[in-house]
Amino acid sequence: MAVEKKLRLPTDPHELPQFVMQRLHFVFEAAFYSILKHLEQPPQTDLCNFLGYCEAWCTSLLAHHDTEEHIMFPYLQRKLDFAEEVEQHKKIHDALDAFVEQIRLAKKDSAAFDPARMMQILKDAEDNLMAHLHQEIDDLAPDRLKVFSGEELDEMMKLSEKYAQKHTSPVVMLPLLRSHTPPEHRCFPPLPWPVEKLLLPFLAMRHGGYWKYSPYSVV
Repeated sequence: MAVEKKLRLPTDPHELPQFVMQRLHFVFEAAFYSILKHLEQPPQTDLCNFLGYCEAWCTSLLAHHDTEEHIMFPYLQRKLDFAEEVEQHKKIHDALDAFVEQIRLAKKDSAAFDPARMMQILKDAEDNLMAHLHQEIDDLAPDRLKVFSGEELDEMMKLSEKYAQKHTSPVVMLPLLRSHTPPEHRCFPPLPWPVEKLLLPFLAMRHGGYWKYSPYSVV
């Protein structure tokens, strides 16, 4: 996925959905390849933290899909066809469920840790997952969303944000977002000063061992 050199939050409500989706999907893609890389030489002496990192990615992606299926897709379906995206989710979730099961088995018994099996699950899912992540960005192109008013899209984004905040753990999601976003792109997610300088470091400490496997620092 191409990475822009400079980012600013768009002010046009027809551009914001694609921008937000692009940033979220960049995070999930970056984490996917980070996990694959570490599975090649898994940290056997730090298995608990590594498995926590893997689970953070997987559960956060599932939570993201949950927000889409409960808020964004039904809203967009009023005037556009997003049925294909829903079907893509079903196929991806089969792989994510299998991956989570491997994580939970290994967390119960380290002898059950099977990095080769975990790598195979991800590689088998790679083409479908990446195609979906990229297609969904294209399907939110500003010109396509012009069938909605700016007020309608503002409402959809606010409802999506509210749902995500209610159904996602900030202890996991916020550090995951920040530690997979290059510093020069950190206009997203937009964080008030108290959250960025005070709350975020506190949240990151809760599972500090996870984020050593991220490509960027949390703060």
